[in-house]
Amino acid sequence: MLVYFFVYKIIMKLIERRKIKMNGEVVQATVVDYKVSKDSEGAQRYYPVLQYTTKDGRLITVQSRKERSQKYKVGKQLTVYYLPSQPSKFYISGLIPYVKLAGFLLGLFGSLLLLLEIINTIKSL
Repeated sequence: MLVYFFVYKIIMKLIERRKIKMNGEVVQATVVDYKVSKDSEGAQRYYPVLQYTTKDGRLITVQSRKERSQKYKVGKQLTVYYLPSQPSKFYISGLIPYVKLAGFLLGLFGSLLLLLEIINTIKSL
């Protein structure tokens, strides 16, 4: 059940990202600040704060939900996709969610192995 939930969450995030890319606008965003937090081991994690102007001229300031272990330089320009109807819904272009994809593939593989074991157990009864 936990694997199912994990795989489901990954799929939903990838679908949302695809929706933003297909229906969204692309713009250059500037890193203007960082929110810093520490994990349970004391390592610092950085959440960049981005600022961009929408096609209709609104200035949007958002904080990334995705943590970074290293900072982008303040002033760095990043390509961002956002939804015109919800300009604070965005993702940073070029960041491939390797961890999510790996988790999805491992979860899928684990689910298939579990299914095969269930089928083999049922056949042996």
